[in-house]
Amino acid sequence: MGAEVLAWSGVDEESLAALGVPVRGALERIGAEGCAAIEAAGRTWARLWSRVPLRDGRSFRELATLDDTSLLWLAEVFIHRETAGPRCARIAETALRILETTRADEVDAVSLPPPVALLFARACTARGVLFHGSVPQTRTLSPRLPPRSPGRRLRGLLAPATVPRELSSGHGDRGATLVVLVGPATERADLRQLEEAVACDLQLGVVTLGRAELRRCETRSVWRAVAGATARLEEVRELLRGAPGLHEAYTHRGVSFADLAARDLDAILRGRLPEAILLLEAASALIESARPAALVIVGWPRDDRRCLLAAAARHAVRSLTVRTGETDKDDLDRADGGPRPTATAQWAPGSDPGPLVARLAECARASLEPA
Repeated sequence: MGAEVLAWSGVDEESLAALGVPVRGALERIGAEGCAAIEAAGRTWARLWSRVPLRDGRSFRELATLDDTSLLWLAEVFIHRETAGPRCARIAETALRILETTRADEVDAVSLPPPVALLFARACTARGVLFHGSVPQTRTLSPRLPPRSPGRRLRGLLAPATVPRELSSGHGDRGATLVVLVGPATERADLRQLEEAVACDLQLGVVTLGRAELRRCETRSVWRAVAGATARLEEVRELLRGAPGLHEAYTHRGVSFADLAARDLDAILRGRLPEAILLLEAASALIESARPAALVIVGWPRDDRRCLLAAAARHAVRSLTVRTGETDKDDLDRADGGPRPTATAQWAPGSDPGPLVARLAECARASLEPA
């Protein structure tokens, strides 16, 4: 049987062809079905990792909690997209697919990135294929951390924060105001037509706030709550560090990568989750002060949207999530996906706001009905 030369994704195949080397792209060799399996591998691994027992028979979903509610839902997309574990699972699946498709007996890997070469060597070991060359030394892969670090701010003295001026006057009883929280993916000007329709048809005051206004709700009590929650997350971190179950969880089809993903736990417990809890607590302070008829959430990524929904659920406030564009796989709400809105709606800015206002009316009326 002859040799077959495959180029890893991102390698310049034309330069190899110019040297007279017959070469095919590795993903082309695997085929569409294999490429789909590679993409699914990271998503499936992340989903299973959070649910398998890590310590004392308990999973990450069960260990990381706040008020008896799992914090997994506030970091699920972060774990999938930003940590090293799913990336390693995809690389491992790619290597395994190459070995299975080519039925190779031996592999000679040249000029692969060190993490790829290391995982390829381990895939060869798992499949009983001879891997030529030394196994490269590689550093731990770095997860992508959130832009802010709540832990740093907790060390200093904080000036008292205030609820946004738009709500400072208050209305006494719940039901006089509709609060619209606008995420980074939506321009406020796009909501002007909707605000006018709500004010006219529902006779409700409409207050539209973004992330900057929410940060003004980071009061001393909010930061005390965040400090308490992060202290509990530190306990979870100490419980899981070095746990055999955690190490065993970082595998995909017999290929291990716990060493490459060693920073993931800190990224989740010291990075993403403290930031998520801060958003939840700030939104909770806002809702407690505003006492809105309903909370409308527009243009927030799923992890952040769940933070806002958790705050609404804490105060028994009805919520409506509005999608203004196409929804990707990571943005779908599953039945077992944590905090859920009272209702959802699709609305394109500039289109007739009537159907959306009708959904808002249902939420607002339900919140005003006596129990």
